[in-house]
Amino acid sequence: MTTSRAPGIYSIATESRYVPMDLGPSGVAGFVGMAERGPTDVPTRVTSYEEFLALFGEPPLEGYLGPAIQGFFLNGGQACYVLRIAHQVSRSGEEVAAKAALDLQTESGSASLRVEAMNPGLWANRVRVSVERPDPRVSTLLTLDLRAGDTSAVIKSTHGLVRGSIIRFRDKEGEVYRTLTDLSGKTISWAEDQPLERPFDSGAPTWVEPLEFHMNVQWGVHRERYRYLSMSPAADSYFERAVNDRSKLVRVTDARDDLPPQERTPAALAELTLAGGLDGAYTVTPDDFIGANIGPEERYGIAAFEAIDEVDLLVAPDLAWALSESGGFRSEADVHVVQEAMVSQCERMKTRMAILDFPDPSNIKRASQWRLHFDSPFAAFYFPWVATEHHGEQRLVPPSGHVSGIFARCDASMGPYRAPANEEIEGIFDVGLDLRDSDIARLNEEGVNCLKGFARRGIRVWGARTTSSDPMWRFVNVRRVMNTVISSVERGLQWTVFETNTPLLWKTLTRQVTSFLMDLWRAGYFQGRTPEEAFFVKCDDETNPEEIRDVGVVIVECGIAPVRPAEFISFKVEAEIDEVGSGG
Repeated sequence: MTTSRAPGIYSIATESRYVPMDLGPSGVAGFVGMAERGPTDVPTRVTSYEEFLALFGEPPLEGYLGPAIQGFFLNGGQACYVLRIAHQVSRSGEEVAAKAALDLQTESGSASLRVEAMNPGLWANRVRVSVERPDPRVSTLLTLDLRAGDTSAVIKSTHGLVRGSIIRFRDKEGEVYRTLTDLSGKTISWAEDQPLERPFDSGAPTWVEPLEFHMNVQWGVHRERYRYLSMSPAADSYFERAVNDRSKLVRVTDARDDLPPQERTPAALAELTLAGGLDGAYTVTPDDFIGANIGPEERYGIAAFEAIDEVDLLVAPDLAWALSESGGFRSEADVHVVQEAMVSQCERMKTRMAILDFPDPSNIKRASQWRLHFDSPFAAFYFPWVATEHHGEQRLVPPSGHVSGIFARCDASMGPYRAPANEEIEGIFDVGLDLRDSDIARLNEEGVNCLKGFARRGIRVWGARTTSSDPMWRFVNVRRVMNTVISSVERGLQWTVFETNTPLLWKTLTRQVTSFLMDLWRAGYFQGRTPEEAFFVKCDDETNPEEIRDVGVVIVECGIAPVRPAEFISFKVEAEIDEVGSGG
């Protein structure tokens, strides 16, 4: 049946091939430095300072990572990634990071299982382990006699017994162990290739019991208790699964899997402490900070952040500590090398910015000289250091952690187009140097952002300059708006993969990106009285000539006019297209 319609205009719903674009996360910092414990070279997401302490322990007295992360959250940070580094490569006479461990033994003195700290560091030398051999939680009786060669038995009750557990047959003559393979009614069975070697008299009596043990792990006030563990891999309570799936302190492994499970069960142990843990932090090198991105399973150091798209700020407050007498860096050149690596990553990815610290906390001349090492819109320096309280002591710390929190604060309140300046810094009570207005003016022109105290207004960030010599990229917010737009557009164009590279696709992309930029213009991200003055989007046969289409790529060229400066800044976004559809 056909339904007729009167003449007119109707709204017809159509299914879109793409999801509307939105702004990606911003103000998410990636911190790298030394910590008491925690995973090494693995970026770990943290959403509060308390969570940082729980995962990485109390910050070392001499380090700056802890105060920086605390400052980040105090100033508006909502989430960050923490990457703990430790020296991993041994050189002659150097102390390297190592995990504390403890080897447990059986009652006969042979190897049982190995307990190893979850991650390297001296912290684990305070981890205590104890083992209990409890009374059997299940104890039942044999009801029918057993002969030599039997592979099953009838018992009074199978309640509490499970497949895979180790069962002990115990009478006045001794003990025999088997691993249960099946339970049916009141009958239990074990492997046919493991028949009994001697008979058992049900009237003796003969007891049937599981062989299990308890393990306790303690570090400070943190306690872990694992009950009724089994050495049988077939058991639900197999010790490796039970401990390793839950423990936040240790990992356990079977030390002698070539022996029967009952012969590997650990003996009772009152309490022993893990040993051999080393921080290795006193010998960190620039390579430990920089790391490498060799592959999905081989990323370490700052390079590991390349796999975390959410990060848009890089922070390394412990570089200054590494330069100290106990830190391991040989000279300021080591600091410079690491900071260059941070900036280089930001330049390659074009979606993040490095927040850099000066090695000297309060020397104006040194700050000016150090700033000359860099010329990039993807980096910003802040000076001087700030005074805070750590472990009950007042000390100067690099400002990068607190400043990155202000970046996050401004992003949350208005957006990345808001310059992270003229904002009060929380969690500090002074600055390392009281700068005069003339000093601030000169440093600002040199691309050094100053921290200044105001009567009744607190200590504020008084500058928003990048380290670029290009006037177009002079301001932090201009670069970050571009970063945000690029990352958002790239993410929003993922749907184009395997689409046919035709004019129809180009029109769709133009419409999609235009709609997104229109929303940003209305929100105040761009200057211009009209959309035409604020941005442009171009995706046609000019941006996508035949040689581009032949390699399976579609290019969308965009231009935006940030709040400052006024001129267009152009960029191109490439997306892979299925070769079948290319060339059209």
